[in-house]
Amino acid sequence: YLPSEECESIYMHCIRAIEKSFEFGENGLPKIGSGDWNDGFSTVGNKGKGESVWLGLFFCDILSRYIPLMQKINPKYNVKPYQDAMNQMAKSLNEHAWDGTYYLRAYFDNGAKLGSHENTECKIDLISQSFAVLSGVAPKDRETQALNSVHDLLVDKENGLVKLLTPAFSKSVNNPGYIMSYPEGLRENGGQYTHSVAWYLMALIKAHKYDEAYEYFHMINPVNKTAT
Repeated sequence: YLPSEECESIYMHCIRAIEKSFEFGENGLPKIGSGDWNDGFSTVGNKGKGESVWLGLFFCDILSRYIPLMQKINPKYNVKPYQDAMNQMAKSLNEHAWDGTYYLRAYFDNGAKLGSHENTECKIDLISQSFAVLSGVAPKDRETQALNSVHDLLVDKENGLVKLLTPAFSKSVNNPGYIMSYPEGLRENGGQYTHSVAWYLMALIKAHKYDEAYEYFHMINPVNKTAT
């Protein structure tokens, strides 16, 4: 590979990345394409219409951190478009991604919901709930409901794990992608993905649920799992 003739700072690289993400679907949420953090969702939006709820929450989280940095680096920089985009995204999430007691995970190309109580598989997904708290998008009452839903539906104390989603995919009418090729309960398909549990622990701490965060950290800690 030849080096580019264009040379910019990491800061400008990040600005470009943020602006690249300003492409939203019918519900005002970021398009998921062939996957977001979970690349197993490879056919949720590969036709160009599917949307990611998690990515919208992540979008708000990134902008809430980056806008103050922009202002610090250049006080004259016009941050209003970014502020407006963040506010509108939070509004869209609370209007179109709230499922009654927790947040959806995504919308398929055909508009069907993913991560909803209406589904027979993947009724709830962990990372949407965690980032609803971490991003500050969830109002206080919804924050509490979302975390309670994780406790009730995804925390498995009997087996000492926190599931990424439940129930696992096996024959979903809307094929989410190669995630469904994993056996039920393995990896992303209804097993524990420890990377995502770390976000959940952070969300519990942000919500001042310190005892739960401490308990679940010890529950999933590999050191404790191999103590005997």
